[in-house]
Amino acid sequence: MLTYVLDVADMSGVRFVLSPLNEAALSLFHLRPGERTAPHLQRWRQNAQAQRDLYDHRVIDALIAPSGNAIPDFLTPMPDLGDARPTLADGLAAIAATDGAVVHAQLDDLREGAKPSPALAKLLDSDDAGARIAAALERYHRVAIAPIWPALNRILEADITFRGRELALGGPTRLFASLTPHLSWDRDGRLRLDLAYPRASGEYAAAGRGLTLFPSLFVTRLVSAHSPETAAPHVGYPARGSATLTESMRVVPPGALRRLIGGAKADALHALDEPMAVSELARRLEVTPSAVSQALKVLRENGLVDSARSGREVLYRRTEAGERLLRGNR
Repeated sequence: MLTYVLDVADMSGVRFVLSPLNEAALSLFHLRPGERTAPHLQRWRQNAQAQRDLYDHRVIDALIAPSGNAIPDFLTPMPDLGDARPTLADGLAAIAATDGAVVHAQLDDLREGAKPSPALAKLLDSDDAGARIAAALERYHRVAIAPIWPALNRILEADITFRGRELALGGPTRLFASLTPHLSWDRDGRLRLDLAYPRASGEYAAAGRGLTLFPSLFVTRLVSAHSPETAAPHVGYPARGSATLTESMRVVPPGALRRLIGGAKADALHALDEPMAVSELARRLEVTPSAVSQALKVLRENGLVDSARSGREVLYRRTEAGERLLRGNR
């Protein structure tokens, strides 16, 4: 149990932060094979795993402790006061600029007393580990987070609007009661957190540093990413409406199929569960009709799809050969 002691000045400094880097870093907890994850993240994890060849998964996997309970603190840099919407570039720059000794010490903690993995050992031996990690996270974000960021950002902004209204209508008591059952608030100023990934326990005075709250789709309970001995009070909590994420996500075909025939053609073949026109397929895949047409042309030349006219439209569908190829990869 972690307890923050907040005074009037701290409560007047409550802020909500939305950080794309935080979401990317917290998503790492859900990547480990066999790890149970929330229903709204199952399709996202399937997509991220299907595209592991598109980002440096060895470096990304090395950033998670073997227990699955820790990532380095420097992956979630605290934004400056007054900056409630730090950009991804801001966060990556902060990681790259982290003191080398700090990076090494926090990476070494990931061993949890065991021999490091080959990828972690390379990072520990590197003189520019921070820069290498920032580059790997940038690519990981582009593949795994950026495609869902519009929906993710919309959910987080809606959560912040709702929490702000709760604070305005009922003060801190109503705000904290709305966040999660794993948090309790006493009128004497004590905010008690039952953390999912505890780094420290005990009671710590906020001492006028305020309180930072950040909603997340990748948090299922509560997290506090930095030591309360050195960092200002901060709490990550599950965003309201997270379950709606799945509604806006398509399933990415398996990585083996993408490597075999290419991402665009794999996406098109995978999406043709029913006969579909080029325009509808382009809308579902969120690409241009010309890109879909090029992919379909190659698939048709290889006997994986065929087409038939229906009124004024040409509908495409998988052939038996296309079905067999897809079933084999499933």
